Amino acid sequence: MMTIDEIVKIIRKELCISQETLARELNISFTTINRWENGKSSPSKLARMRLAEFCTTNGISKEIITELKRL
Repeated sequence: MMTIDEIVKIIRKELCISQETLARELNISFTTINRWENGKSSPSKLARMRLAEFCTTNGISKEIITELKRL
């Protein structure tokens, strides 16, 4: 089972985007993405749903989306 920091890093790596770009896409702050990736905070249920939706729209692997929903 993956942690949120691993999932966010994989999403960004697969899409070749920065934390800043991901934050902009999700309409949240860069600081929030940074905290998720550094294990300092976790996304709310709503944020996880938005992230899963973003992944689906952008062709992220189903395994990652499943892990994200499992959190």
